[in-house]
Amino acid sequence: MNFRNLLVGALGATAVVAAHAQSSVTLYGLLDVAPAVFSRTAAADGSMVKLNSDAGSSSRFGVRGTEDLGGGLSAVFNLEAPIDPKNGASSGGASSGSCNAAAGCATAPALWRRNAFVGLKGSFGEVTLGRNYTAAIIKQADILGTPSGINTGFATTMLSQGLSNDFWNSNQIRYDSPRLGPIDFSVHTAAGEGGLGESVGGNVRFLQGPVVVSLSVQKDKDLAGRNVTWTMLSGSYDFGKFKLHAGADKVDNSDGVLGFVDSTLWTVGARFKATNALTLAAQYWSVKEKVGAATTSKLLVLNADYQLSKRTALYALFGSADNKDLGIAPLWGNQNFSGTGNVIVKNDKSNGLAVGIRHSF
Repeated sequence: MNFRNLLVGALGATAVVAAHAQSSVTLYGLLDVAPAVFSRTAAADGSMVKLNSDAGSSSRFGVRGTEDLGGGLSAVFNLEAPIDPKNGASSGGASSGSCNAAAGCATAPALWRRNAFVGLKGSFGEVTLGRNYTAAIIKQADILGTPSGINTGFATTMLSQGLSNDFWNSNQIRYDSPRLGPIDFSVHTAAGEGGLGESVGGNVRFLQGPVVVSLSVQKDKDLAGRNVTWTMLSGSYDFGKFKLHAGADKVDNSDGVLGFVDSTLWTVGARFKATNALTLAAQYWSVKEKVGAATTSKLLVLNADYQLSKRTALYALFGSADNKDLGIAPLWGNQNFSGTGNVIVKNDKSNGLAVGIRHSF
C-alpha cells in the first residue's frame, strides 16, 4: 500500500512538472552606468562631469513569458519598464508616433512604457497586441556598427530627426513573419484611439550569409490630420572579424507634425573583433535638415567594448558632435536633454566620453 501511494504521488508530481514545463515566465533586465565628461563650448557651463546612465544601452527590467498551447502554437507576453540605475527612478513618458512630448500628449510617466503586449506565435509567425516596438524601427538595429548599444549614434541621431518618437507605439497590432528563405517582414498599425495619433508601417529584410539589407517605411498622422512619413534603408556585410555597416533615411515632414524634422541622414561604420573579448568600432553620422538654412550636423562615435563574461562588459564611448541649426547629442544619457544638463549644443561642437559597465540578467 505504501509503495502504491508513493508511486501515485511520484506520477502526480511528474505530471505537475510536465505541465509547468509547457509554460515559462522569465524576469530579465539590463543595467548600463558610466562616469562621463562632456565639453559644451557654447553652453553656460562649458564642461560637465556626471554619472551617466544608458550611454550605450537602455537600462530596463521586464517580465516575459510563453505558454505552449499545442500544435506548434504558443501564447506570449512581455512587460518591460525603463529604470535609471543612478537613482532607481522609472523615467520617461509613453510617446507614440505623432503623439509625443513636443505635441504635449501621452507623455505622463508610464511604468511599462517600453513594452506591454500579449500575442500568439506559431509557424505562421507572431501577432502581438499592445504597446510594442514599431515594426519599422526595431528591424533597423543592424544599421549600428558600435557594439556597446543602440543609444549613442543611432538613438542620438534619431532624436534629432524626431524618430525617437517612433521606437514604440501604443494601441498597436503587429505581425512578424517567419523566415521565408532569405526574407522576413513585419507590419504594424496603431489606431488613433485615446487621443493618440495613428500609425502604419513595416519592414522587409534580406538575410543571406554575410549580407543583411533592411528597408523600413512608416507613416504617422496626428490629431489634426497632418502626416509625417519616413523611409530608412540600411545594410551590413560581415567579413568575419570585420563588419561594415551603412544606412540612410529620409523624413518627409512637409505637413509640420510637431516633434519631427524634415531631414535626411546617412551613416557608415565598422567594427573589428580584435580578440574574443575586445571589439573596436567607429561610426560617422550626418543629418541634414531641409528647412531654414538647410544645415548639416555631424557625429563621430568611437567605441571599445570588452566582454568580461557573457553578461558583463566594460566599454568606452567617445562622441564628437559638430552641430549646426539641428544639433545632435554626443552621447546618450538619462536627464541629458533639458535644463542645465542639456548636452546638445547647436551651432557649435560638443564632445562626450563615457567609460562604464553593462550587465544583463
